[in-house]
Amino acid sequence: MNFELNKKNIILLIIFALVALGVIIVNNNYNKKPKKILEEKITLVEDYSRFFTISNAGSKYINYLKDKDKDSIIKLLNSDYINLNNINKHNLEEKLQFLDTSEYAFEARKMFQEKLNENIMRYYVYGYLKKVIMDEDLKPDDYYLIIDLDIKNNRFEVMPYDGQIFLES
Repeated sequence: MNFELNKKNIILLIIFALVALGVIIVNNNYNKKPKKILEEKITLVEDYSRFFTISNAGSKYINYLKDKDKDSIIKLLNSDYINLNNINKHNLEEKLQFLDTSEYAFEARKMFQEKLNENIMRYYVYGYLKKVIMDEDLKPDDYYLIIDLDIKNNRFEVMPYDGQIFLES
């Protein structure tokens, strides 16, 4: 087999090299994980005391939803979330999913933390929301929240969350 370096072969060789280079570049960009940035900023909560504190904040929010306590929910909701979704006391039931008057138990299962600034820690919470009915064992629903803790003022704010960080991992 004799290989000639004529115009046609050179063009084919250049096209092949460009395609191979394009595949390599696309593959490298595709495999880069933006999670790497997140992993450095967002870490798993391992402090049991902090985990318990944030879990209780989530339970408080769930109780307010069950009781349909609009005043308390407005006070508890994240102010940016309220502004972004144009939430007020009158449209709260349209914007949030209230619970019926049954008893509910919220159990945090996994939690990540992110330091937003010197005073604010953001917690991404994954847990179970279980309807408590005597003598019945109901399957819990997955439930996600974001809870911002203001360490300086000892205050927290809550917002519903789609659970994206947990669903990706």
